[in-house]
Amino acid sequence: MPYLKVQTNKSFSSKKQQNFLKECSALISFELGKPEKYVMTVFEPKIEMTLGGNNDSTIFLQLKSIGLPDTKTKDLSKKFANLVEEKLKIPKDRVQVEFMDVPRGFWGWNGILF
Repeated sequence: MPYLKVQTNKSFSSKKQQNFLKECSALISFELGKPEKYVMTVFEPKIEMTLGGNNDSTIFLQLKSIGLPDTKTKDLSKKFANLVEEKLKIPKDRVQVEFMDVPRGFWGWNGILF
């Protein structure tokens, strides 16, 4: 049920994208205590975007999940920023993260609602 969407104005190889998504998936599963089989990740490279009025390398991560506790968001924000800087070489001050707690009745899977 956790869903991470990654958008950036930088180009990356398919392999680099897949490796980054796998690391994010494992991080989300561990941090939220949810089975990784429910974690979905998506990477949208090289879209037009700006931050602070310029188009230097930047990235936006959007994490949605049922029961996303606000007690986890500060730590997750730091861990995502560190991962982006280490793996994608985008500075932490060019990383923005949005967190959304989705009500159980608004998330479907396998033809049912969670």
